[in-house]
Amino acid sequence: MVIFTCELESTFDAVDRVVPLATAAIKEKFIFMSERYLFNINFMLREILNNAVEHGNHFNIDKEVLCEIEYVVPKLYFRIKDQGLGIKPEDILTASHDPKSLLRERNRGHQTIIDMEFDIEIKASQVIIILNLSQEERLWKNNY
Repeated sequence: MVIFTCELESTFDAVDRVVPLATAAIKEKFIFMSERYLFNINFMLREILNNAVEHGNHFNIDKEVLCEIEYVVPKLYFRIKDQGLGIKPEDILTASHDPKSLLRERNRGHQTIIDMEFDIEIKASQVIIILNLSQEERLWKNNY
């Protein structure tokens, strides 16, 4: 089931407008979602969408970024696709495994998203972020 979908222009302002709408759609659909999960989703979406705008589309206002959020029990899939040339997954993985990378301005977002328990798949100019909600749903059901 698709929870949210939109195409946004390649600007940081567009990201700032879209992320609260996407987060609100998730919050409305998943009333059990904790503030921690919502914070992590907000952070992740900003990071991935900003990367698509900056590194994928190079702020080219003639190019758009597609953002789609889909729920397939028990996982949320965030598909972000830009109109750039794409990135090789090994380039990110190599940079994020460099001990110095966390001290650099770049490459911290990828590792932070992984630390927040998201899975990441990269397919050329599309990034798919996956969040398993089974534990969050179990906690909610046990408390309510």
